[in-house]
Amino acid sequence: MKGIVLGVLMSLIMSVSYGQYGVIIDYTKETWSEVKKSKLYVVYENEGTSAYDKALKDAITANWKFNTVEYINYDKYEELQKIESNFFLLSVDFTSSQTGRYNENLSYMYIVRGYKKGAKKGDISRFPKLAAMQTGDLSREIYLPLLMKHLNKSIEEVAAGKITSLGDNTKKLNTNRSKVKSKVLYLLETDLNDKVTSEKDIKDGGYEGKVKVVSKEELAKKIKDGEDVNILFCARSSTKSYIHVYNASTGDEYYNSFNLVTKKWPAGIIPYHFKKWNK
Repeated sequence: MKGIVLGVLMSLIMSVSYGQYGVIIDYTKETWSEVKKSKLYVVYENEGTSAYDKALKDAITANWKFNTVEYINYDKYEELQKIESNFFLLSVDFTSSQTGRYNENLSYMYIVRGYKKGAKKGDISRFPKLAAMQTGDLSREIYLPLLMKHLNKSIEEVAAGKITSLGDNTKKLNTNRSKVKSKVLYLLETDLNDKVTSEKDIKDGGYEGKVKVVSKEELAKKIKDGEDVNILFCARSSTKSYIHVYNASTGDEYYNSFNLVTKKWPAGIIPYHFKKWNK
């Protein structure tokens, strides 16, 4: 498909901001009331035929409750993008680099409002952004039901006036952190690393909760079934590791953080996280 992109500077800002603040960008209740009364256009990455497009549609069908949805291809998006009363969910794969600092290669979903000048060469950096959801790398499909459930719940809370600012969201996240150890935490073997190589390392490292390292198929089933368990989601690039913990039943986020990848702090789960989750 034709590419939807962000400017390099915007990509860096958004990736860092998401790690700190969560999915909502626009906390205005009136904005989301407008979205709720409107249709959300979901733009396929590849005409609806790719594994990602099919997984995204299934995830939205099962977990998106906020408003009505219509699936469109990129050509239709180009027709509709300049109408400011339209709202779109876009999947954005971006690579941005800054010598000596960052080398990102991650994917996001954005909810944006139409922009009267449209996108130049697919660049949506000037479009009003309402929400941003980090979706990880090319193996992200199994997490989409969970991520969509979290996005829907976050928006519902803002629309209802329960969360009105970044501060509110940060307070909620800090409160939720203690809930990580309240349920079994499930993760993949790919979320381990040289510092933490097994369930035993996690337990010996002092983590007070229960943890299970499972196959991709088992994790996908627990997410799809909405079991009352916690799921670790790690999105990584060559220089950064983002860790999120969500409850598969409610879609609540219990933890998020990121670190620059070093020999001492590799990508994936690390002892630093155990200390935070034990508090």
